[in-house]
Amino acid sequence: MSIKTTVTLLKISTVTILSFAFALGMKYYDSIQKYEKLQELNKIDKEAYANDLKEILSRYDAEVQKNYQLTTQNQNKKGIVVENESKSVRKMKEVPNTSTLYLKKIDSFKTVLKKQNNENSELNTQVSTLKDKNRELASKNLANETIISTSKNLTAINVVANGVRISANNIIETKRFNTTEQVKVCFTLLENKAAIKGYKDIYIQILNPENKVVAKNGEVIDSDNKLLLFSAKTNVYYDNEDLDVCVFVDPNKQQIIKGDYEINIYSGINLIGSTVFSLK
Repeated sequence: MSIKTTVTLLKISTVTILSFAFALGMKYYDSIQKYEKLQELNKIDKEAYANDLKEILSRYDAEVQKNYQLTTQNQNKKGIVVENESKSVRKMKEVPNTSTLYLKKIDSFKTVLKKQNNENSELNTQVSTLKDKNRELASKNLANETIISTSKNLTAINVVANGVRISANNIIETKRFNTTEQVKVCFTLLENKAAIKGYKDIYIQILNPENKVVAKNGEVIDSDNKLLLFSAKTNVYYDNEDLDVCVFVDPNKQQIIKGDYEINIYSGINLIGSTVFSLK
């Protein structure tokens, strides 16, 4: 399976999991809304039940007071008193029936709320599991992106550097620092099918024995608020095949001294090859 196919599958997996997470989130939000609505209805019914019960007791007290007044005014009208007491008793008997009805409603709401809580708990578990899978997938994606990014980097091999001098339009290699007019750096950009085809900026950095960058004009790159200084830059067209490159660097004559020189090859800010050469 190619890297491109792997990346495509990872993207498809990510989109699928995110869609599933969105669906679960919507279901969870709907469940919360239903739960809050049931709580509100339960509160309203409890208040209605309390008001009804209060009204029944108030009416009962009124009837008792009325019966007491009738009894005081006329002891001989026993039939009326008995009838009024019978009405009060019937009203008292209605209270338990009303209470039972509201208690049944409350129990019904409790059952619904318990069921809703169980569904919410299950949904929370699913969301938590999905979050874990998303974190795992994100970690894998990051690792794969790092691998892919690394695989796209260029590699410079067979890096060779020498001092040269110009004599009658001839380029003559030299190992003596006092006769060196230029530094010739040659290397091969290795074949890489994963790299992006096109023009590439290649930077040459020459460090003299005092660890100073040898450069007459030089090139500078600003990377993460840090300036990188190079001796020279060349632009080549890379076709994903082996490519031989040679660069002639004009140094500052005062920086050419006796000793070992370090040559670093960069593609952008990425070090892709290096070597060492000496001048006597």
